Amino acid sequence: MVTLDGVAGLFAGGPANVPWTRALEGLGDVEAARVPVGLPHSVAQVAAHVRFWQDWLLELSAGGTPGWPDHAADGWPEPGDWTDLRAALLDGQDRLQVLARDAAFTAGHTPGGQSWATLLSNFAGHGVYHLGQVVLIRQALGLWPPPGGGDTW
Repeated sequence: MVTLDGVAGLFAGGPANVPWTRALEGLGDVEAARVPVGLPHSVAQVAAHVRFWQDWLLELSAGGTPGWPDHAADGWPEPGDWTDLRAALLDGQDRLQVLARDAAFTAGHTPGGQSWATLLSNFAGHGVYHLGQVVLIRQALGLWPPPGGGDTW
């Protein structure tokens, strides 16, 4: 059986970009909630969206039956407390990395018949897409690079 080591790494951020931990580093409640002029979301809103879908996938992978939102806007919940949101987002990514590295799991299928490998790959790509948004938002707010450094090009 094959594991998805490369996909697992994308849940952390990926080899070609900063990890989520670095992208969120140094942001307090106020900075995370700021929406830059000309952009539609704050870092906290993007993080809440990614967390929403991570939680959805984790519930499905645990045998649950999470409902599918009626509208795209339903997948953009209010962020709530920034410290809690950040911790939950990073915890969910750790849990998804474990699933992606589980050969028995990735060889299986969802109750709907889709392969777990495909679904994990799609969700990893979704997260990296939004990670790029986080970097752009921080750049627009003049909060990039983060304290620990990051790509600046």
